[in-house]
Parts: sequence; C-alpha cells; structure tokens
Amino acid sequence: MTERVLIIGAGFGGLTCATKLAKKGNVDVTIVDRHPYQLFAPLLYQVATGGLPEDDIAYPVRAAIPGVDFVRGDVVKVSLDAKNIRLEDGRVLYFDQLVFAVGSEGTTFGVPGVAENALQMKNIREARAIKNQLLQTYEDVEMGAKPKEALRVVVVGGGPTGVEITGAVSELQRSMLREFPHIANEASVTLVEAGPRLLLSFHEKSSAHAKTELEQLGAVVKIDSAVDRMYPTDVHLKSGEVLPAGTIIWAAGVAAPKQWSILGETDRANRLKVSDTLQIDDNVWVLGDMAHVVDQGGNPLPMVASVAMQQGRYVAASIEKQLRGEKIEPFKYKDKGQMATIGRRRAVVELPNGMRLHGTTAWLSWLGLHVFYLAGGRNRVSVIADWFWNYVAWGIGPRRTVID
Repeated sequence: MTERVLIIGAGFGGLTCATKLAKKGNVDVTIVDRHPYQLFAPLLYQVATGGLPEDDIAYPVRAAIPGVDFVRGDVVKVSLDAKNIRLEDGRVLYFDQLVFAVGSEGTTFGVPGVAENALQMKNIREARAIKNQLLQTYEDVEMGAKPKEALRVVVVGGGPTGVEITGAVSELQRSMLREFPHIANEASVTLVEAGPRLLLSFHEKSSAHAKTELEQLGAVVKIDSAVDRMYPTDVHLKSGEVLPAGTIIWAAGVAAPKQWSILGETDRANRLKVSDTLQIDDNVWVLGDMAHVVDQGGNPLPMVASVAMQQGRYVAASIEKQLRGEKIEPFKYKDKGQMATIGRRRAVVELPNGMRLHGTTAWLSWLGLHVFYLAGGRNRVSVIADWFWNYVAWGIGPRRTVID
C-alpha cells in the first residue's frame, strides 16, 4: 500500500522534502499551503524597496513540484490520533506521515504599539505595503499633504533582515534625488538595535564592517537601543530618546505560529522541541522555523533557509528509511556559513572555515547564491536582468511604481 505523506507548508523545507519524496515510487505526497506560490523570502526586502517586482520572487507551487498533489487552504485543526487535518473550508485530509513545515511569522515581543504602527515584512502583501508607503510619501510631501519629517524612516532590528532593508532604503533615498531634488535631502533612515552590535550571529569584525558600510550610505545606526513603545509618527527608546518617523519598519525577529504550540513543548519563539530525528511522534515530523533543534554547542539552529532545506532532505530520507524498517540516524546540521548584503557592492559573507569576505567579492557571492536558489529559470533570468538594470541606472523601473 502506498504511504500517504502530507506536508503542511510550501516553503524551502516543505518543497525540498516533497521534491525528494516525489522521486520515490512508494509514497503519495500532498502539500498544503494557503498560498499557491513558493515565496523566496530572502529577497522580500528588494520588493519592499522597489528593487524587484514581486513576480520575480514568487513561483507557482504546482510548477515547482510536478507529480506532487497541491491543496490550497488554511489548516485549522490537526488530529494525530485520527491521522487527519481539517482545512478552514471543512475539507479533511488523511495521512500516514505528517510533516510540519509551516515557517515563521513576525513577532512584536510584546512591545506596545508595534502591531498598530509598524510595517512588517513576512509576505508579499506586507512588502508591497512598505513599498507603496515609501514611494507615496515622496508624492505626498512634494504636494504638501505631509510634512518633510514624514520622509524619515526608522528600522527596528539589526539582524540580516534589518541590515538589508536599511541599506536598500538608503540607496532608494539617494536615487530619489533625481525625481524629488527639492525634498529628497530631507529623507533619512535610522537602524535601531537593542543588542551591543549589528548581526550578532556574525563575527565582530563583520558586524563592525556592516555598521561602517551603512553609515557610509547615510544611515544612522543606534546600538544598545531597545524600543520601549511606538506611536504612529515616532519610536520611543528605553533611554528616553524619541525618534520621529514617517515610516516604521519592524525587522526585530520572527517566531513560529503560536497555534501549533498545543502539539508539544515549545521555546520562547514558539518552536516545537523535537527529538534528534525531528519528530514529535513516530509519524509526525517538524522542520524549518517551526522546529527547535540545537547544535553541538547547545544553541538553537537559526531560522534560515539553509537549515530548513537540509532538514527537508533529512526528513524525506528518514521517511524512506522508516518504511524500509531501517534505523534513523539523528539529524546533523552542516554549517554552510552566513551572509548579508548591505548595498551595491557591499556585503558580508562568513564561511565555515573561518574565512570572511567583505565588499564586492562578498556581494557577488551573495548575488550568485540567491540566483542559484531561486525556483524557475524565468525567475532567475528576470532577477538578473532587473539587478543589472538597477545597477546601471540606479533602479529607475519597478521601484518607481506606486500601486494605489
């Protein structure tokens, strides 16, 4: 009898797992997701600042996994005893093996005013909202509908996402001098980080380099500056300082969806604590941002695509081993390094062997890796073309479109 494998989530981990299992003839794989596309989340910040059109980072799930059934819908209930899930529209799907790969969502850490006043960036809709507000603000200030102070942007969170969006906003503001020469000089961007330095998971030298590069682009960087609360037009720090802002972008962290905490013990980011084989039950697997897995030093693995993809391959291989009655070895993460881009020809890359790259070499490495992992040949060609045009002409293209 064919084993029914149900995968919840069409992100990096879920699609990797499905692709590997689809090559086997003894399993029937179904993926469930609320969206009909795979989102290449690492490039969301470029959509948010107009560097790329949103179509470039969204690829149809059905095209990405030929031979695998896809069901679009929201999962509202999971019954491990009955081995089924229920969708919001009432449909019930049954499984023999269940794989959770639902990813993560933005978290406010309980800071008052964040949910009401800050823009987050976890999906296409949120990235589009940031883009529209950034661009529309120039039009409003030019026409006198808003004061010049509205051109000030505050980004909260000094991790890779915060650094990348801050660099992109800085370059956007510089490019706006062409179209709004009378007001563009009033624009500014401030990056706020509660910790002692940017990019805490990177080496101190890389963190210092990122800070210097952002400041050269014109950004103001504030470290050891925790946010106390937010209002529509300003950000309050615990130090008592108030930062006026027309646009507030929250990039301070992510967490697993809280609704699945009922399935077991979780950490402070709502991630399920799984066994060393990524299981919470004999036939239930958890991977990616939803799984709390520690490295050899006892530290939780980062919530990044490389972890999810390795776990997706591991879970697919483990399900095959389980069906053959073979022993499943514990999951071991192979560190492939980390990277963050800051702007044109500005990036930091750290390799597992301790080598650190900065500047143009790091930036080209970042470009190459992201193009490699994009789904679909058309998307790769389109992204390369857009990047080339933006580099030559400072992005006079998709970044100039305001969608009402």
